[in-house]
Order: sequence, then C-alpha cells, then structure tokens
Amino acid sequence: MLSSSTLSSFDYEVPKVDDASDMSSSSTASSRFTMFRQNKAVKWILGAVVKLVIMSVLLRMQRQRKVDDSTNDNATSGSSAENKQLDKLYAMPLPTTPQELSEVNSELAGLDPEFILKWAHHHLHDSPELGDSHPLVQATSFGPTGLVILDHLALHNLLDTIPVVTMDTLHLFQESYTFYETVQSHYKSPLHLTITKPLDMIEEPLMSKAEFEDAYSANLWKDDPKLYTKVTKLEPMQQKLEEWDAVMWITGRRRSQGGERGKLDVLEFEPYPQGSDMSSAAKSSPFHSSKGRWKLNPLAYWSYDQVWSYIRNNDVPYNPLYDQGYTSIGDEMTTSKPDNADEGERSGRFAGFGESNKECGLHVDFDFEAASDNKFDQEEEEEPEGAENVTCDIDKARQGECSEE
Repeated sequence: MLSSSTLSSFDYEVPKVDDASDMSSSSTASSRFTMFRQNKAVKWILGAVVKLVIMSVLLRMQRQRKVDDSTNDNATSGSSAENKQLDKLYAMPLPTTPQELSEVNSELAGLDPEFILKWAHHHLHDSPELGDSHPLVQATSFGPTGLVILDHLALHNLLDTIPVVTMDTLHLFQESYTFYETVQSHYKSPLHLTITKPLDMIEEPLMSKAEFEDAYSANLWKDDPKLYTKVTKLEPMQQKLEEWDAVMWITGRRRSQGGERGKLDVLEFEPYPQGSDMSSAAKSSPFHSSKGRWKLNPLAYWSYDQVWSYIRNNDVPYNPLYDQGYTSIGDEMTTSKPDNADEGERSGRFAGFGESNKECGLHVDFDFEAASDNKFDQEEEEEPEGAENVTCDIDKARQGECSEE
C-alpha cells in the first residue's frame, strides 16, 4: 500500500481539455449535419422540380396529342369535304348548250381556283391517249393574276401536263425579260415555258426589235394597232394553240379589272372567225371544237387585294416594276403609271387610245381578214382612218396638247 508521501512524490497531472479543439469538432459535426440537411433539402427540391418538369412535359404531350388528333380529324373532314366537292365537279362535264354553260358557271362562280383548275384538268387531261397534244394551256404575261394561277398549278402538281405560253412582242420592258428568268428559276423543272415571237409576213418568227421594224415599221403599234396585235400576239398564240391541239386556255382576267371584264364568267367559249366548212356534228353543237376554244378564268371573282395578298403570303415572285408604281404591265410604249390610284389597275394601259380600248388585244374580237389584208398591203394603203388622232393621243395626250372631242 502506498503512503501519502509516496503519492505526493508523483507528479500527476490531470489531462487538460483543449476547448478550442472540442469546439472545432463540435462545430464541424454541426456543419456536417447542416450540410446534410441542406443537401437533403436540395435533393428534395431537385426531385420535385424534375417531377414537375416531367409532369409538365407529359401534360403538354397529352394536349398536343389532342390538338393533333383534332387537326387530323379536321384535315380528314376537310379532305373528305374537298373530295366530295371535287367528285361533284368531276361529274359536271363541259357544256354542250348555252343553258348548260350558264349552269356550269353558276357552279364554278366563287370557287377556289384549285377546284376550277382541277375540274378543267380532269376533263381535258385525264386521258391516256393525249400523245403530244396539250388540250389545256395557260397563257400569261406574268401579271399578278397569272402568277397566282401559275403558283396554283405548281402547288397542285399540274404544271407537268399544262404548258405555259407567254408572248414576247419584242417591245417589253427590260425588267419583264429579266423576269422570265426569275419565273423559270423559281418553278424549275415542272415548268414547261414557251415564249412566242412576232411573225413576219410569211409567218416566220422575228427574233429582234430591229427585225420587226424592218418587216413592218417602228410605229406599227400606233399606225395600225390591230395589225400590231395580230402579228405580235394573236397569230403566234393561235399557231401554238393549234400545234398543241388546245381545247381550252387559261387566262388571268378578273371582273375587278373593270371595263369589258366587269361581267366576266369563269368559263367562256371563244369562236373562231367564220367561214370554215363544218361537219353536221359541228353545226348541231354551238361549242364544237371546230367552232372555237374554251377560255377559263379561274380568278374571275378575285379582287386586286386578294391577288396581292396571295402573292405576298406565299412568296410568289413578281415583276419589280410593280414596286415602282405600275399596276398593269404590257409593252413599254403603251404602259404608264396611273395618275390616280382610283382610276383602276388597267388605267395605265394603252394610254391615249381611249377608255374603250383598254382591253388586251388577245381578248378583243375584230376583223381578222381585214387585219390580214393590212398586213400585206400596208405600204400601198392610205393611213387608216383615225390614225392621226391615235398618234396625237399617244404622243401628246400626256402633255395635254390634244384637244378633246
């Protein structure tokens, strides 16, 4: 047993407690616990966010599925309605009597151009025995309405079988010639574009303005407007239509253009000049192919604003001259900008020829034989009656130098 003296001889030191270390350990543990809680909270929040995102995506997918189903239902319904409309139109043949023509126009009036073009194509092109013929043709000067029709033909895959013909009078604006290339580039391979040229006195094409002036004169357009129209538009157009055995040609005329077009129907029959021999079948039918051709005006009931809205909304290319203020474009010497926007879109055409002569020569009936005679006898005959007035109108009316009669 140890004595007290022995115990006292030992230096016994009670271990000292490091308060700082203890506090640090305690703080570390507390910090870890806090971080654990924070991490757990973060994980919970992240999990909740992920769940919300997934739920949101699923809800959107569900809603989109409903929208798609509704759209498909509407499309199916719309497609079904369109098919019914087309079936009804396809059952309506080309008219054989004036009464039938009136009924056909009642059905076609106001229809979308798609249906009108498909109806004509169905009756004239859906045949395996066409060969090299083209019973349905579009004739256009690439004005706004013609461009809308051209775009519809491309949109509905009709350009492969419907050729497009335009008439180069050799007197167009340079911008119009450049625009030929724009159109061909835009529609590319489906477009079968034919550009006619004026014909000389033996009906051979003239390839330049200089050749035209040598064959006729520089002033034929105002000295004899009918002959000018005949050799630059009518004869080249008729030649091409005959070559293709065309039964119907598509035009861009509209009622809203005014003048002679104010009462335009969608379907018209254009008779040939009289005098040719006809069979008994031709005599009994007013619309026999030997008597004339059909004209189709798919946009007859469209307004100017409708045409331009379609062009802009569908990125259809157009002649840049329209951005310069022109509203209708033809030959350079007979086209001007309208003085007043309220005068009508064709008010700048054929300036000086009078209000009764605003119609394009392609759509005016006149004596073909008389024009043909003038073609060969123009140097021997006296100046046509009224030619001085026409010249005065053309050259001076814009400066106000002609007296009004």
